[in-house]
Amino acid sequence: HTNPESYNNEEWYIDSGCSNHMNGHRDWFVNFDPKEKSTVKFADSRATQVKGSRNVLVKREDGRQIVITKVLYVPGMTTNLISLGQLLEKGCSVNSVKGFLEIYDKAKRLVMKAPLAKNRTFKVSLNTIESQCLSASMLSDDSWLWHLRLGHLNFRDLSLLKSKEMLTGLPSIKIPKKICDNCLINKQPRNSFSNFTASKASEILHVFYSDVCGPIDTPSLGGNRYFVSFVDDLSRKVWLYLIKAKSDEFRIFKDFKALVEKQSGKCIKILRTDGGGEFTSGEFEGFCKEHGIVHEVTAPYTPQHNGIAERRNRTILNMVRSMLRTAVYVLNRCPTKRLGSMVPEEAWLGSKPSVKHLRIFGSLCYRHVPDQRRKKLDDKSEAMIFVGYNSTGSYKLFNPKNQQVLFSRDVYFDESSSWA
Repeated sequence: HTNPESYNNEEWYIDSGCSNHMNGHRDWFVNFDPKEKSTVKFADSRATQVKGSRNVLVKREDGRQIVITKVLYVPGMTTNLISLGQLLEKGCSVNSVKGFLEIYDKAKRLVMKAPLAKNRTFKVSLNTIESQCLSASMLSDDSWLWHLRLGHLNFRDLSLLKSKEMLTGLPSIKIPKKICDNCLINKQPRNSFSNFTASKASEILHVFYSDVCGPIDTPSLGGNRYFVSFVDDLSRKVWLYLIKAKSDEFRIFKDFKALVEKQSGKCIKILRTDGGGEFTSGEFEGFCKEHGIVHEVTAPYTPQHNGIAERRNRTILNMVRSMLRTAVYVLNRCPTKRLGSMVPEEAWLGSKPSVKHLRIFGSLCYRHVPDQRRKKLDDKSEAMIFVGYNSTGSYKLFNPKNQQVLFSRDVYFDESSSWA
């Protein structure tokens, strides 16, 4: 292993002899997992214990952030090591040019560039970034609280909502220096799509995009493993339905069509989908023709042609996989590039929505039990988990004890706690 000439907390050594990334700073880890237990041996035959693992978030000298994954925590270790073998195993490539070791990711983007030191080692300066996890102190800060209530919406868009007064009930927002560890772990970077131009809507219901997503490994309580979304091109408002199989999409589309056309007094004119079998059956095509709907099917291997629906589905999944309908509810109150100073809910309804009622998904809450539904010595409230919103203004609650879902307006929230 490397024997550095001088040690610096911010320096990482790229080592071809170590089997894993390693460091000795417990506080550098994001979502630390103490379950990893093993022994590592050094070149001088010393052996020491591994006490956990997880990811470390660092910033290069140029300011770009990098996530070093699967780093072993070795207490007492005074050198930060990056395993060259582990990088290669992940799909990275290595190039040696004029005294520098260059590391490229799968997309051939330069990730690290380490100069050759006097002792013939390669080291790179990487500053660690402190992350912020859910805590009571975090919830006392309005900016963090609303970041969580709006499904981990990025702080740039959160500030935009406030500065352009796109919502009512939102306090002043300050962009924090720390990052959210849940956003780091659950939100993956997306490649941008090409500027493909298709039919543009002149009014709501003119153009709709639809996409089916799934199967999702863990089914919902109702046994659903897919969801189908519909996105209105003009307003960017989203509707989402949980389904058990892709074949349910046709039935859902007929119900959806009846709902939005009744609400708006307009008719769907164009439906854009991919070439999936659920959208190209003779029955589906016949229904579209019967109702005067132009069904535009994207060309094979060009998902960007239905990019609006697919990007919306990816955003919904990023917000959190277990809160699909709630994610859509929140998403309709978040900014989009198309609308500028308006959120989809206002573009659809014509009035500015309020967010005063929003709460953190999954937080512990207490539902008031009406007098007529309890006995004299029964508790006046019962503990529940907040899982969503209802169009009537009530909250959707889940009781883990009896697996029941119910709705209530009279709820007390403890957003700093979760069901234990």
